[in-house]
Amino acid sequence: MPQAPRPRSFQLHPDDSPWEPADYNIIWEDGREYGRFRRVLRRDAHGLTVIARFVAPPGKAWKIMGRAPELGEEVYIMKGAYYDTRGRVVAREGSFMYNAPGALHGGISTDMTLYLHWCSGKPDEIVSVDLIDFEVAPGA
Repeated sequence: MPQAPRPRSFQLHPDDSPWEPADYNIIWEDGREYGRFRRVLRRDAHGLTVIARFVAPPGKAWKIMGRAPELGEEVYIMKGAYYDTRGRVVAREGSFMYNAPGALHGGISTDMTLYLHWCSGKPDEIVSVDLIDFEVAPGA
């Protein structure tokens, strides 16, 4: 039986992997692009690891729902937060989440950066993406 190739160590430099925009990104009236931008850090049969940044126009937020892939996903909030519909923080910077296989999950974000590892090497199935009017609650 042939053996699988042995994983190799590597280093990724800042210019080695471009930021990729999502297909739902928009150009706003200020001329800037808003939406999701991701940078692939590692891609192989065992996993897909990315940094993703979500940016919304002023007074707006992205409400995104997804379904975790067959082996689940690990998420670490590096910057920003997930909010509930009242503008209160439900997961803040420094939070770690594991979404089990098939779990429906998501949240509301205005400006957030995530470290994501999809254990199966496949990203979420996106269920819905909406740009909504939104204000962060005072003291959130």
